[in-house]
Amino acid sequence: MNAGCSRADSGRDGLPPQCRGARSRAFLAIESRIFTERRVGFYGLGVIAAYAIALTWRLVHGQWIILPDGRLRCVDFGWMWLSGRFAVSGNSAKIFDYPSFSAAQVTLFGHDNCPFITPYVYPPIYLFTNYPLGFMPYFIAFVLWILLTLLLYGTAVYTIIPRRVAVIAAMCPYCVAVNADFGHNGFITAALIGFSLAFLERRPWLSGMFLGLLSYKPHIGVLFPLAFLASRNWRALASATLAAVILGIGAAFAFGSEGWVSFLHTLLNRQSTLSPASAVPLALHSVFGLLRWVETSGRVSWGGHIIVAAIVALTVCVVWAKPIPFSLKAAVLCIGSAMVPPYILFYDPCILTIAVAFLVRDACRVDFSPASEQ
Repeated sequence: MNAGCSRADSGRDGLPPQCRGARSRAFLAIESRIFTERRVGFYGLGVIAAYAIALTWRLVHGQWIILPDGRLRCVDFGWMWLSGRFAVSGNSAKIFDYPSFSAAQVTLFGHDNCPFITPYVYPPIYLFTNYPLGFMPYFIAFVLWILLTLLLYGTAVYTIIPRRVAVIAAMCPYCVAVNADFGHNGFITAALIGFSLAFLERRPWLSGMFLGLLSYKPHIGVLFPLAFLASRNWRALASATLAAVILGIGAAFAFGSEGWVSFLHTLLNRQSTLSPASAVPLALHSVFGLLRWVETSGRVSWGGHIIVAAIVALTVCVVWAKPIPFSLKAAVLCIGSAMVPPYILFYDPCILTIAVAFLVRDACRVDFSPASEQ
């Protein structure tokens, strides 16, 4: 310890302030040498290669998309593809009729192949996304769905941080592999949030349009109106409202008004675990899901979740009302959007990648990583 590090002024850790600062700088120097931009890109490419090898191995051994006996593997993409087929054929009403839709799923996957059959639980505006899938064979539609939604997700990250290494790092979280495995829509959700926040300062009307598209998962975007009100982003709020209304009316005309009746029915007719059917087990990645997992009562689970959700919502409003860097506001809103809804599943945490992207953008603004170019 040097002469300036006398213990006379030491704190609780036994070190004076100047020594604690020296230790922090030493740790940051080590971190900067390990996590350079080049090395982060190298590490990320390694993770991506591991994911690609794992999925290829599973495909060859009949554990991804197609089973060893040639039947399709029962995954969430199946009901999305089926809804597109019904919409293309002009039989949109069958999408919202559970007996017809469940029978189609059994025909597609086989009765003994699916552990459970789900109703169509999304609002009818999601059919605008699923409609093009109905023109393609299942396998081609699955592959294109993964590639295009992954591209959308990567583009959103690149819009926030225009660096190739940022996109590579965004492909590394486990939820990315989960979305590719099940063919779900976590990439779309994260991309819409990313685009909405990335354009909010420069093009609020465009930002609101992306948020309006997020109305296909309204529970994910519930904090955005509060944040926009707190920060007085009137144009973005008006644009989002207008886009959502137009989409809702357009879906009713295109696919039938019974879609909205069916959506409200499935929304209200839930099990105590928030599952749309008793045979469908859900592992919810929320406070509510955690409390249900440890077998607390429904009242305790809801009470605990509501308390946390209220604190998070209040925090978001306070943060967005203050004159702090926008990237920090955006990160807080992304994190809050993943915490407030009780219905969050394993493919939704891609939202948190957008939060990390904004935190990194703010760190770059203050030159957090001096070795980033090494």
